Amino acid sequence: VKSGLDHANFEGPSDVPRVSQYRLAAHLSSAVVLYSFLFWNAKEILRPALQFDAKQLTPQILKFRKLVIAGKGLAFFTLVSGAFVAGLDAGLVYNSFPKFADRWVPEDILAFDPPIRNVTENPTTVQFNHRILGTTTLGFLTAIAIQAQRLPLPA
Repeated sequence: VKSGLDHANFEGPSDVPRVSQYRLAAHLSSAVVLYSFLFWNAKEILRPALQFDAKQLTPQILKFRKLVIAGKGLAFFTLVSGAFVAGLDAGLVYNSFPKFADRWVPEDILAFDPPIRNVTENPTTVQFNHRILGTTTLGFLTAIAIQAQRLPLPA
């Protein structure tokens, strides 16, 4: 298995090993998916899920289930975005939160051409996207938790 490390980047005594942000994101996302399947399978073996009668599931609960699935997807997308932040060392670009050096939107957010390259190769844009995704995910999952407290459970 090729690790993605470029050995020319860490031959000197003060050189830092680098790995492609694409390989890092692919590795992290595949590891999370694999771990999730293994965890789910082990959970089903050790403690099977309760089986509900289909007649007891209300439209509210079915809608809530879709929100939970969307929340898991949003959390996964935020996690993959974090891999790009780590791969580009984007966390070192702006170390102030919530603003970027006293600005809400950094000046160099679209510095690369073509503009689509900024999404995965511009450290500023990658950090900005990850912050927005993280904040959105926190708000969305908090709203789901509040809604879960209000839903009646099936008998």
